[in-house]
Amino acid sequence: MAAGSFRINIALCTACLACALLLTPAAASADMPTEGTPHAPPTVTADLDDYDTGNEDMVADPLEGWNRMWFAVNDVLLLKVIKPVHKGYVAVTPDELRSGVRNFFHNLAFPLRFLNCLLQGKPKEAGVEMGRFIINSTVGMAGFIDVAKKDKPIVEPDKEDFGQTLGVWGAGEGFYIVWPLIGPSTLRDSVGLAGDYFAEPFGYMVDDDLAYFTARGYGEFNKADETISSYEAVTKSAVEPYTSVRNAYIQMRRAKVAK
Repeated sequence: MAAGSFRINIALCTACLACALLLTPAAASADMPTEGTPHAPPTVTADLDDYDTGNEDMVADPLEGWNRMWFAVNDVLLLKVIKPVHKGYVAVTPDELRSGVRNFFHNLAFPLRFLNCLLQGKPKEAGVEMGRFIINSTVGMAGFIDVAKKDKPIVEPDKEDFGQTLGVWGAGEGFYIVWPLIGPSTLRDSVGLAGDYFAEPFGYMVDDDLAYFTARGYGEFNKADETISSYEAVTKSAVEPYTSVRNAYIQMRRAKVAK
């Protein structure tokens, strides 16, 4: 990528914040009440509505004013802009193409998932990721076809990321934060996102930043129906959508770390 120094800065900041979280896990989780064992996600892309949203004190939320502002902005963007545009996109785009794009970007992110499996002490899952990558990259036409999903011995494991790795290593969640476009997160997961960005191989394959972010944006837009469906399942019947999404997100992330 052209802006190599930008990636270096991101890496340094991520390393510093990760060390801070790991060195002070008790402080980072000081305001977090003890919870029972959360429900394990039934699928890799678990819906937020599979989790309890009733407890209003699941995580520290000192930036609630900021968070509610961006929650409202993201809500409008997702439901009033992205949703209708995506419906039009689906109407004119063959299912095979949309599925192929989704598979391609997922396969391309293999090194990230593989690395985090190893960092979390999951050699079996890392081996499964390796097997799926080899099969899909060859027989599956560079990952456009998910051939490996038809093979039961190499069923896809849960998607691992750096935020989960920090959790497994004992880093506390810190506080809750909502980012523009990205959505709900925590201090730990925000550090994890930066780590994922640095480790994600696609950025090193594209020399132009604009081309990189355009391609990544298209990849996310292509599968926006998953996000919209999950989001609406939580917010449609919620008395307090902000609290429901926050608590569902925290439950989901805790389940992934505990698994």
